[in-house]
Amino acid sequence: MREELKLSEFQKDALQELGNIGACHATTSLAEMTGITIYTHVPKVEIIPVRDIMCRVDAYLIVAGVLLELRGDISAYLYVIFTERSAQFIIELLLGRTFGDTDDIEGDMGSSALKEVGNILASSFCDAISEFLGISVIPSPPVFACDMTGAILQRALIDIAGSADHVLMFRCDFKCEEEKSNDNNDKIYGYILLFPREESLKTLLSMLDEKVKEYD
Repeated sequence: MREELKLSEFQKDALQELGNIGACHATTSLAEMTGITIYTHVPKVEIIPVRDIMCRVDAYLIVAGVLLELRGDISAYLYVIFTERSAQFIIELLLGRTFGDTDDIEGDMGSSALKEVGNILASSFCDAISEFLGISVIPSPPVFACDMTGAILQRALIDIAGSADHVLMFRCDFKCEEEKSNDNNDKIYGYILLFPREESLKTLLSMLDEKVKEYD
């Protein structure tokens, strides 16, 4: 078993900033798509061993999202997943439906809307990584998935096939300016999961260390 990864405080702060930058990019794109002012918050960025990922999520929760493979200066898999209600809300928002009326997130129009939003979020994070670290990151076309969290992540682990030991977990909360209800149904909750191959993870951390030197 490989040694547990330990991050410096700067690396943790840099990863948090990376999440904030990516979320801000995504918020701008979502606002342009919907014509609605949207706020975002990235409560916490975590880096955890791949072997522990199933312990950190509700494996039986229905989620929807997209998977992309990242190529370029780093190699990784990127998952963007939304809770079922958040996925329904995205469909309602983009297709102009009555809020609370959507119960199918796998239809052609619904899955297309989710695929587009997931692609925008993923591309935004790719742009954030590229700008923040000055590297080239190229995403593959997105693949849509709707299933239990455990099933989706299990497929991710099969794709990775032992090439990644850690996952970067970015939680993203989006809130529309126009409140449609008195509860949390008008919020979008999701995760962006980055599974970098081990060499790419070392590259990312090395670049963060170089940034430390820039500020010294």
